[in-house]
Amino acid sequence: MTIQQALAFAVLAVTMALFVWGRLRYDLVALLGLLAGIVVGVVPPEKAFTGFSDDIVVIVASALLVSAAVKRSGAVDIAMRPFAGRLKSAQAQVRAANSG
Repeated sequence: MTIQQALAFAVLAVTMALFVWGRLRYDLVALLGLLAGIVVGVVPPEKAFTGFSDDIVVIVASALLVSAAVKRSGAVDIAMRPFAGRLKSAQAQVRAANSG
C-alpha cells in the first residue's frame, strides 16, 4: 500500500467515524473530509469541487432538502395521528410494516 492510499483510507476512516459519532452536522463532516483530502494531498485542489457537478450529487442533496422540509412541516406527524394509538410497541410497528 502506498502512502497516498494509506492517507486516503485514513481520511475516509476519520470521516466515517465523524458521521457515526453524530455530534457534527453531516454537511460539515463532508466538507471537513474534503478539506482533509486536499490538505493531505489525496485530492488535487483544482478538482476538489468537480463532484458537485454530478447529477447524483444534486439529486441526493435535493432529497435531503425535501426530507428535512417535510420533517419540519409536521406532515408526517399529522399523517400518522390516526395510527398512533395502535402502534404503541415496537412489535406492533413491525407487524404493521410487514403486513402492508
